[in-house]
Amino acid sequence: MKAKMPQYEYINIDSGWSETCDEYGRWTYRKDLFPNGLRALSDHLARNHQRLGLYILPGIRKEALEGRIKGHENIRIADLVTRKKQGNAFKGATYMPDEHNEYVQAYYDSIADLFEEWGIGYIKIDGCGPSNELQDMDTRKCLYMMHKAFSKHNIWIELSWALDPQFADDWMTIANGARIHIDIESYSSKSMTTSYRIFQRMSYVEKWSHIQTEGKKFYIDLDAVLVGMTVDGKCVDGLDNDDVRMSYISFWALVSSVFCIGADPRKLPQKYLAMLNHPVILDIHQSGVISRPIGSGNTWLNRKQVWWKKLADGRLCVGLFNAHVYPFMLGISREVKFEFTELGVEEVEAKDAWSGEVLGRFAKTYSTVLRPGQCQLLLLRVIR
Repeated sequence: MKAKMPQYEYINIDSGWSETCDEYGRWTYRKDLFPNGLRALSDHLARNHQRLGLYILPGIRKEALEGRIKGHENIRIADLVTRKKQGNAFKGATYMPDEHNEYVQAYYDSIADLFEEWGIGYIKIDGCGPSNELQDMDTRKCLYMMHKAFSKHNIWIELSWALDPQFADDWMTIANGARIHIDIESYSSKSMTTSYRIFQRMSYVEKWSHIQTEGKKFYIDLDAVLVGMTVDGKCVDGLDNDDVRMSYISFWALVSSVFCIGADPRKLPQKYLAMLNHPVILDIHQSGVISRPIGSGNTWLNRKQVWWKKLADGRLCVGLFNAHVYPFMLGISREVKFEFTELGVEEVEAKDAWSGEVLGRFAKTYSTVLRPGQCQLLLLRVIR
């Protein structure tokens, strides 16, 4: 992993790593999968300057009810959830505490302490809400407690899924990043996703584009980057062509979405590894700034998408996208353009972010013709 993708820091294990709890009601790892324990695995990753991540849920697991809280062994965990209220978006997985009191905080603290002993550096907390799908599932009180517990150990906190931008201030306080839409996977038996699902994401980012943070980088999460996923020598990412693959990576970088690949990097073709490791694109991504659309960001209403943000060095990054993509086919080529007044400038020098080619100086407006699914990512140096 380190040799193939040197700048990618976290390696996260998704659901399925834990089926039981210990005597303190804390998540425990499956010994059939990790016979040497998670500490041995995290130590191995640390030698590559990488950190191990785990998947968990808010609330208290039903498997934890027979336990007692570490440090408060007189308190039965079952007594914290006598109402058996659903604890997250996945029914039957966890219970919501009756009260969010000092004992619940001690319970989460004990889980965070255990994860720190294992060397965990990242957690994905799934089934959170309120979400766009489940407005009545509010896990924020639990999440604030989990934030207090895990942040003491400098553990990255990622929330999931389809979280409601109406509560963005809470999500930015609780976490480092948050999923804003459903899974990117198409759940087809033949391929992982579709070109349409990629461009569909733009419409949801528009609802978050007004959100900016002061002094803290907050990364929205559009889900995994599946570009080039290869199984048995065959690319199964489901994308129509490399135009779409470049647009996929470009938009994720432009809006500073969490960059999580969904494939074994040892099996990715070299050309896709080069795209995922492109130093300029990763710098644009790491700005931690959510770009905003010029005009409507809704791809159904506006196929000619233009998004932009200002970088720390004063340059402007602008992405032009032909979003004329349907669920089962591509559309037609289109001219995509923008006026410089939308950026508050009059004249710029433009460079193609992917190729590094200096395109020249432009005044008042810029336009280009793009194939369906194609993009152009520009770096603009302001002249006046």
